[in-house]
Amino acid sequence: MKLSITLKNRLSDLKKLKAIVLKMSESIDCTQRKLKEIDLILEELFTNMVNHGFSDNKEHDIDISLSCDDTDMVIRMEDDGEPFDINALPPPDIRCAIEKRGIGGLGIHFVKHFIDECRYYRKKNKNIIIMKKKYRG
Repeated sequence: MKLSITLKNRLSDLKKLKAIVLKMSESIDCTQRKLKEIDLILEELFTNMVNHGFSDNKEHDIDISLSCDDTDMVIRMEDDGEPFDINALPPPDIRCAIEKRGIGGLGIHFVKHFIDECRYYRKKNKNIIIMKKKYRG
């Protein structure tokens, strides 16, 4: 099964993203825990794209597709925002006291924790991130 959606770079489109995750979950045998992890991955990356990915105030498209086989979900996200390689971001120091810890990085840390594979590349001025998440087996 494959579902695709084009969202705009506005936080109000997050509800559309959650709806597509719910629709996909109705077609696959996925635990509630795995479904929450998938939802967290998409919510965190989409929110980061909207809040940090664009240096202008213009409307931009964010293309997202979800495809599943018997055990894995492949998530593909594409945008024309500022270059951002999720794999190049260093892990946050989670042992440091909260009041001394810098802002940011924890959401991406959780995304990296919950995905099984992640590839990033830039093509024709677009960020493309492809993640694989094992949802069964």
